[in-house]
Amino acid sequence: MTRTPPEAPSSSAQQGFLGELERLASSPVSVLIRGEHGVGKSRAAGILHRSGERASGPLVVVDLGALAPSLMEAELFGHEEGSFTGAHRSRLGRVRRADGGTLLLDGIEDLAPEAQGKLLRVLQERVVEPLGSSEPVPVDVRIVATAGPGLDEALDRGHFREDLYFRLAVVVVHAPALRARPEDLPGLCDEIQGQIAARAGVAARALGPDSMERLLAHPWPGNVRELENALERVLVLGAESTGSVAPSEFDFLEEGLADADLRLARQILAHGIALDAMDLTLMEEALVQGRGNHSAAARALGLSRKAFNYRLRKLREEGPSDGVQDGEP
Repeated sequence: MTRTPPEAPSSSAQQGFLGELERLASSPVSVLIRGEHGVGKSRAAGILHRSGERASGPLVVVDLGALAPSLMEAELFGHEEGSFTGAHRSRLGRVRRADGGTLLLDGIEDLAPEAQGKLLRVLQERVVEPLGSSEPVPVDVRIVATAGPGLDEALDRGHFREDLYFRLAVVVVHAPALRARPEDLPGLCDEIQGQIAARAGVAARALGPDSMERLLAHPWPGNVRELENALERVLVLGAESTGSVAPSEFDFLEEGLADADLRLARQILAHGIALDAMDLTLMEEALVQGRGNHSAAARALGLSRKAFNYRLRKLREEGPSDGVQDGEP
């Protein structure tokens, strides 16, 4: 079945992101794609591979979070027959399978400490040493990694090697969150509905202005993956309906947000973070996710651009307060 190409993104955030991928496609450097869960980091890595000079070579994807740490070395670097109990025959490993193409390490923060040194050698020397062998094997592979927010914590705690991070992060690109690119939502809904209809054998349904407004108001903490799940639930449960989707059919989206503000407030208080410091951090992060677009950052925080810029400038100039004010003891 011929798949209809996705609609071109309307948002400047996604256009800028795809433009970065296009510029990097012909480069041999390692790329680290960062972003929240569900933003489509793996898909972006596929675009990077298919747009470059290695498109005719293999794209080998490794979901590191799905691999047991004890099996990670053998899975990535291969092994010789008899190198460990159960190794009844030799195995190439994912790195060598990607020779001449691209190796996508999805969720690099889950890479076992025992495998980090060997991956560093692949990046530095372009050789791989299978378990049970003392003979390094040359490999020609471009490594693209993806990482969620957990990578920062792994680095801070020393669970992830800094030298490996810098080898992987020769270029870092940030996949924008869905809430930072609301202009793309209608096109995404059409594309995803078409995929669900083909996969599940259900008919796509129109999303009227009220339903689309409901979707635009949702913050999408799970990003595109959450949108896919929401649309599939609505289409499957309403499979007998021939009308457009009613806004009330998306009521379940609010269930995951119940008391989220209270939970976050308790965490902030428990860590002793001052209100101004939290405000500044939120605004700076909104700018990062909006790829420097002040309008997108303001929209993500429910502010006008003017109010956002005024508050940000004030916090940057004065700095967050760290003491009690207004004469309170």
